Amino acid sequence: MMLIFELTAIGIAAFFGMEFLARFVHKYVMHGILWVIHEDHHRKEQREIEKNDAFGLIFAGISIYLIMNWLIYKDPFALAIALGMTAYGVAYFFVHDMIIHNRHLHLRSWGLKHRLFRELILVHEVHHEEGRGNWGFLLVIKGIDKIPNELK
Repeated sequence: MMLIFELTAIGIAAFFGMEFLARFVHKYVMHGILWVIHEDHHRKEQREIEKNDAFGLIFAGISIYLIMNWLIYKDPFALAIALGMTAYGVAYFFVHDMIIHNRHLHLRSWGLKHRLFRELILVHEVHHEEGRGNWGFLLVIKGIDKIPNELK
């Protein structure tokens, strides 16, 4: 029973840890050496498929590797981390791509009607307008993220 609690805690920690890893990668890699891949994500018109989607595929590959580790070596910790990473990827896909950037199912107008999503949309817009700051994808962290005046 204790192992289930530990594995669940690891999965949840992996989910939230991904936000901070994603912030780091977004700031220093996507807006740095791999800008050539990320730049199409900053265009006015979002496409259904972007070069930027490669970053999601990289993290999906890491999750698949961890799942394979679980299958081959029976490592439950690898599975817990993989599930946390995968849950983050699914949340990113729905929240960041479909709600914030209006891609695929085009849920932005729905998101603007809900306080939590509206806040994410407006805070992320600051990043796209200024090209810096607000490096996160799923969380607004007051004191770290620049909050637009209309939310203050």
